[in-house]
Order: sequence, then C-alpha cells, then structure tokens
Amino acid sequence: MNVGRLESLAAELGDRSLAGGLGWLAATLEITGLADEVRISAGRISELVGAMKEYTYMDRGAPLEVDVVSGLENTLAILGHKLKGVSVGREYEENLPKVPGHAGELNQVWTNLIDNAADAVDGRGRITIKAFESGDRVAVEVADDGPGIPREVQGRVFEPFFTTKEVGAGTGLGLDTVRRVVAGHGGEVTVESKPGQTRFTVRLPKGNKENGG
Repeated sequence: MNVGRLESLAAELGDRSLAGGLGWLAATLEITGLADEVRISAGRISELVGAMKEYTYMDRGAPLEVDVVSGLENTLAILGHKLKGVSVGREYEENLPKVPGHAGELNQVWTNLIDNAADAVDGRGRITIKAFESGDRVAVEVADDGPGIPREVQGRVFEPFFTTKEVGAGTGLGLDTVRRVVAGHGGEVTVESKPGQTRFTVRLPKGNKENGG
C-alpha cells in the first residue's frame, strides 16, 4: 500500500476510525511477527533437541567410530547462547576419518575448549575451529583472539584445580577433564598462546578405514 492510498484512506475514515484501523493493523503486524518468531524458535528448538540427543549419547560398551565434525557442530549448537556476538569460523577437512572413542566423552572435550574460548573473547571476538588429518591422527584446533594465557602459567593449565579465571568463575577442572579424556582415547592435547591468539590442539588416533573410519 503506497503513501497516496494511505492518505486517501485516512481522509475517508476520519480520526476515530483511523485510530481503530491503525490499531488493528499494528496488532496484525505484531501477530504476524510473533508467528514468524514462533516458527524460527520452533526450528531452533528442534535443532537443539536433535543436537542434545547426539551430544548426550550414553557411552556404553566398546568404543565406536566417532564423527568429530558432527560432535563439534552439536557442541556449537548447544553453546549457541554463549556465542552470541562471537564470530565463529569453521575449517573442516572433507572426508575426515572417524576416530575410535566415546562420543559423549569427546563432546566434553569440545565443550570445555569452546566454552573457554568464548570466555576469552568475552562476546566480541573470533573463535576458529579446525578439523583435519595430521599424519596418523585427526587433529582438532580451537583458537581464539582473546588476551592469551600468561607465559608463566601455560605449563599449568592442564593441572587439576588450576584456573586463570577470577575467583568463583571457574573450577579449574575443565582442562584437566580435557587432558584425561584425550589421554584415555590415546591422544594428546597441547596449547600455544600469546596475546591475541590462543590455540588448543587435540590429536586423536584415526579409526580403521576398513571399518568405516
């Protein structure tokens, strides 16, 4: 509806009718907007439920072949609320081999690393997540452009109860959990940090290609 038609309609309706008409129009637009929000929210809820089902997969029995990229994406979906305002870059190598392990335990690793990166950038920086083959390993890198970890404490970040966060903001168990889970999967985790760039790298043994890895 153009401006000319609106002005013509206003002249015909008069002030009182015009007020009622505008109220109806506003309510209609609001309801339409709400309906769109509901559709978007419903889609988001459905996405989160699907991610949660995979994320909380109960690890039982022998290790399975785990899709690392799927685990990373589910973790990002779960942590979406904490990543608002953060630029998240993804660099996933195609046809990445799976790794033998427990999906739920590895999701704890991705959660702790991405959550720490989110804390470091404080809602306004960039986090880059990479997954690629590295020799006989699958490597996952979680990097952020936050202030970095002081050089003098970098060697202690994987110690239980050690934290660089303020009192009450962290338990100091997140990176200890990462270290233990990764070691339990036959892998290793390292950290490199300087002001403006901190990178945690997890390397896990590749699965058996004959068994779908």
